[in-house]
Amino acid sequence: MTLPNRKGWLAVLFILSTLAIPFVIVYYVSTDSYKERFRGWRANNEAAGLPSKSKISRDEILLMKDEKVLIDGTCLVYKGIKDKQLYLDLYLLDFDPKQPFSRNIPKKSPPETIKLGNNLYRIDSVNNRFMKLKILSRFKTR
Repeated sequence: MTLPNRKGWLAVLFILSTLAIPFVIVYYVSTDSYKERFRGWRANNEAAGLPSKSKISRDEILLMKDEKVLIDGTCLVYKGIKDKQLYLDLYLLDFDPKQPFSRNIPKKSPPETIKLGNNLYRIDSVNNRFMKLKILSRFKTR
């Protein structure tokens, strides 16, 4: 029986390491400790590095779907259109910053003015991706 030459051993070592590396990576990412660290990292950095498309100007707010916008002690989150209703979540930061107050507004005939927190708004335009609100009056609580 003859032993393989040096190039043969290098080829065998290369093939074994090429096969072993993916298995080690898959095993590492499937462990519970890695999954828990990833969940914590994702929760801490959910919005890091992502520019918000929602905008606030002096007299208008552009709410993109599922993005939070802070304005005068309130946080608004536009949830989209379902069953001919506009869905909005309102967070009163002075009262309970973790509890959303859901607002349903009829799309066909929205009210002339909408009071969200201490501010009055008018809906300028809306579709399933964004909602544009005109600020009629503001009241700052902080």
